[in-house]
Amino acid sequence: MSFTARAVVAALLLASTMVACGSDDKGDIEAFCMLAREGVGMHPAEDDADLARLTALEDAAPPDIRPAVTTVANASREVDEIENLRELFRRAFALEEAVAEARDEIRDYTQQRCSP
Repeated sequence: MSFTARAVVAALLLASTMVACGSDDKGDIEAFCMLAREGVGMHPAEDDADLARLTALEDAAPPDIRPAVTTVANASREVDEIENLRELFRRAFALEEAVAEARDEIRDYTQQRCSP
Protein backbone atom coordinates (compact mmCIF):
# COMPACT_ATOMS: atom_id res chain seq x y z
CA MET A 1 0.00 0.00 0.00
CA SER A 2 1.46 3.36 -1.00
CA PHE A 3 2.04 6.19 1.45
CA THR A 4 -0.89 8.06 -0.08
CA ALA A 5 -3.27 5.14 0.27
CA ARG A 6 -2.17 4.63 3.88
CA ALA A 7 -2.70 8.35 4.60
CA VAL A 8 -6.21 8.21 3.13
CA VAL A 9 -7.07 5.09 5.11
CA ALA A 10 -5.68 6.64 8.30
CA ALA A 11 -7.63 9.87 7.73
CA LEU A 12 -10.85 7.93 7.10
CA LEU A 13 -10.34 5.83 10.22
CA LEU A 14 -9.63 8.95 12.28
CA ALA A 15 -12.73 10.70 10.91
CA SER A 16 -14.98 7.71 11.53
CA THR A 17 -13.62 7.33 15.06
CA MET A 18 -14.26 11.01 15.81
CA VAL A 19 -17.84 10.76 14.51
CA ALA A 20 -18.48 7.52 16.39
CA CYS A 21 -17.19 8.98 19.64
CA GLY A 22 -19.00 12.29 19.21
CA SER A 23 -15.68 14.09 19.40
CA ASP A 24 -15.54 17.81 20.03
CA ASP A 25 -12.51 18.13 17.75
CA LYS A 26 -11.61 21.78 17.47
CA GLY A 27 -8.44 21.23 15.47
CA ASP A 28 -5.17 22.91 16.35
CA ILE A 29 -5.30 26.53 15.20
CA GLU A 30 -1.62 27.16 16.00
CA ALA A 31 -0.42 24.19 13.95
CA PHE A 32 -2.88 25.04 11.18
CA CYS A 33 -1.70 28.65 11.03
CA MET A 34 1.96 27.65 11.00
CA LEU A 35 1.45 25.24 8.10
CA ALA A 36 -0.86 27.62 6.22
CA ARG A 37 1.65 30.48 6.53
CA GLU A 38 4.27 28.16 5.05
CA GLY A 39 2.00 27.77 2.01
CA VAL A 40 0.96 24.17 2.60
CA GLY A 41 -1.99 23.43 0.33
CA MET A 42 -1.50 26.46 -1.88
CA HIS A 43 0.35 24.53 -4.58
CA PRO A 44 -0.01 21.03 -5.99
CA ALA A 45 1.74 18.35 -3.94
CA GLU A 46 4.91 17.24 -5.67
CA ASP A 47 5.96 14.31 -3.49
CA ASP A 48 5.11 12.22 -0.44
CA ALA A 49 6.50 14.91 1.89
CA ASP A 50 4.06 17.48 0.44
CA LEU A 51 1.21 15.00 0.84
CA ALA A 52 2.22 14.38 4.46
CA ARG A 53 2.21 18.14 5.12
CA LEU A 54 -1.25 18.37 3.54
CA THR A 55 -2.46 15.60 5.85
CA ALA A 56 -0.98 17.50 8.81
CA LEU A 57 -2.78 20.67 7.67
CA GLU A 58 -6.02 18.72 7.35
CA ASP A 59 -5.60 17.16 10.81
CA ALA A 60 -4.88 20.57 12.39
CA ALA A 61 -7.65 22.46 10.57
CA PRO A 62 -10.44 23.82 12.75
CA PRO A 63 -13.86 22.41 11.77
CA ASP A 64 -15.01 25.57 9.99
CA ILE A 65 -12.14 25.42 7.45
CA ARG A 66 -11.60 21.65 7.35
CA PRO A 67 -13.90 21.03 4.34
CA ALA A 68 -11.80 23.39 2.19
CA VAL A 69 -8.56 21.78 3.38
CA THR A 70 -9.99 18.32 2.72
CA THR A 71 -10.96 19.39 -0.82
CA VAL A 72 -7.37 20.46 -1.53
CA ALA A 73 -5.85 17.39 0.16
CA ASN A 74 -8.16 14.92 -1.59
CA ALA A 75 -7.50 16.51 -4.98
CA SER A 76 -3.75 16.16 -4.44
CA ARG A 77 -4.13 12.56 -3.30
CA GLU A 78 -6.34 11.74 -6.27
CA VAL A 79 -4.02 13.33 -8.83
CA ASP A 80 -1.00 11.69 -7.17
CA GLU A 81 -2.49 8.24 -7.77
CA ILE A 82 -3.07 8.74 -11.53
CA GLU A 83 -0.39 7.29 -13.77
CA ASN A 84 -1.99 7.87 -17.19
CA LEU A 85 -1.01 11.33 -18.44
CA ARG A 86 -4.26 11.95 -20.32
CA GLU A 87 -6.31 10.98 -17.26
CA LEU A 88 -4.09 13.14 -15.08
CA PHE A 89 -4.83 16.24 -17.17
CA ARG A 90 -8.54 15.41 -17.36
CA ARG A 91 -8.87 15.04 -13.57
CA ALA A 92 -6.67 18.04 -12.79
CA PHE A 93 -8.81 20.20 -15.09
CA ALA A 94 -12.03 18.86 -13.57
CA LEU A 95 -10.81 19.63 -10.05
CA GLU A 96 -9.30 23.03 -10.87
CA GLU A 97 -12.28 25.23 -9.96
CA ALA A 98 -13.13 23.46 -6.70
CA VAL A 99 -9.49 23.49 -5.60
CA ALA A 100 -9.06 27.16 -6.51
CA GLU A 101 -12.14 28.06 -4.46
CA ALA A 102 -10.92 25.96 -1.52
CA ARG A 103 -7.48 27.60 -1.66
CA ASP A 104 -9.09 31.05 -1.67
CA GLU A 105 -11.14 30.04 1.37
CA ILE A 106 -8.02 28.77 3.18
CA ARG A 107 -6.13 31.97 2.29
CA ASP A 108 -9.00 34.19 3.57
CA TYR A 109 -9.38 32.12 6.74
CA THR A 110 -5.64 32.31 7.41
CA GLN A 111 -5.61 36.09 6.92
CA GLN A 112 -8.56 36.52 9.29
CA ARG A 113 -7.73 33.99 12.00
CA CYS A 114 -3.94 33.65 12.05
CA SER A 115 -1.99 36.49 13.59
CA PRO A 116 1.09 37.60 11.59
